[in-house]
Amino acid sequence: MPSGASTSSRRPRPTTSRCSRHPHLLPRSPHERRARPGLAARERSNQGARQEDPWPESGLRESRLEEAGSAPGRQASQEEKSLTTEATAVSPEDVERAAHDLRPYLPPTPLQFSRAFTDKARCHVHLKIETVQPIRAFKVRGALNRITHIPAPERRAGVITASAGNHGLGVAYAAATFDTPATVYVPEGANALKVEAIRRLGAGVVSAGRNYNEANLEALAFQKESGATFVHAYNDVHVIAGQGTIGLEILDAMEDVDTVIVPVGGGGLIGGIALYIKERRPAVRVVGVEPAGADAMHRSIAAGQIVTLERVDTIADGLAASAPGPLTFELARRYVDEVVVVSEGEMLRAIRLLFQWEHLLAEPAGAAAIAALLYHHRAAPNERVVVVVSGANITEEVLLRALKTR
Repeated sequence: MPSGASTSSRRPRPTTSRCSRHPHLLPRSPHERRARPGLAARERSNQGARQEDPWPESGLRESRLEEAGSAPGRQASQEEKSLTTEATAVSPEDVERAAHDLRPYLPPTPLQFSRAFTDKARCHVHLKIETVQPIRAFKVRGALNRITHIPAPERRAGVITASAGNHGLGVAYAAATFDTPATVYVPEGANALKVEAIRRLGAGVVSAGRNYNEANLEALAFQKESGATFVHAYNDVHVIAGQGTIGLEILDAMEDVDTVIVPVGGGGLIGGIALYIKERRPAVRVVGVEPAGADAMHRSIAAGQIVTLERVDTIADGLAASAPGPLTFELARRYVDEVVVVSEGEMLRAIRLLFQWEHLLAEPAGAAAIAALLYHHRAAPNERVVVVVSGANITEEVLLRALKTR
């Protein structure tokens, strides 16, 4: 079994490192939360998708979006205005608080200069390596931050989530950290290595539905019966703030970064990173990357409203979202400069090059940002680019396919 899928069954122990560069990351007084509009890509292609409400009733106020409210030319309703207010309620201070809260459990991940990719891309390339996380993927950040915000009596009732894999691993790890029962609903045919690792961490696994959305509906139904707390994979303010700590670490480590390239699934990762970076250093460009067979965020930004794909088809199971969430869509629309689309072949070649040049293992989602850098990014002279390598939980079959590409 690849090392990227291995996890320990013992309870993780906190480290003693502190966030010394951020003395303000202490309990704060209430503050006014605002969002400054950033640049947004306006792509034209929007064929093969339908515009509708992808968020059935879920018990989460921020997870509701009325289709009629997105109709062009119609005045926003009070509910829509409330949704927009909640979507922009994730603040850079929330990300800083998350960094403070997570520091005892997760030290900062490496930001490593790559000579090989610098020469290939003709710009200064640094890799933000999330594959060293205890679950070998960034998702542990958001899951831990969410569970730290659940009161102890409620944690004893357990947590429930739906996941294609890495978020389930993150929730299982966070639940083990706090001795909390966890149940993870996964779609049929989910990555077997990820499912096995979730079980090893002590979480229950339920296979339900043909895709993430169907598994999510089953998880929500069970949550209402059980009374456990539902932890959404991306459409949650605490999850988004946790993922945004990657952006904080990037700005801490590099004072002169020009561009950050981030993979996009449901949008929690890019939402948190873009929010923090754009609020703290507005000149930095934030570029999202989606697979061609799962480009819901790309289409949604182009349409100006959430678009749900009829079909998702990609080897990047970590990016296989049929629609962004209301929260993540609003953040991406406000803060993300551009969303580019990469092919399956480009992701496979990026996996091979990461392995051969940097001796790093990456799953397709983890290599998507490298694919965008190599095949879709026009570098400016002396541009300083950070590429987020988001996860390493790759199956043997996909790795062998990648190593055979040229």
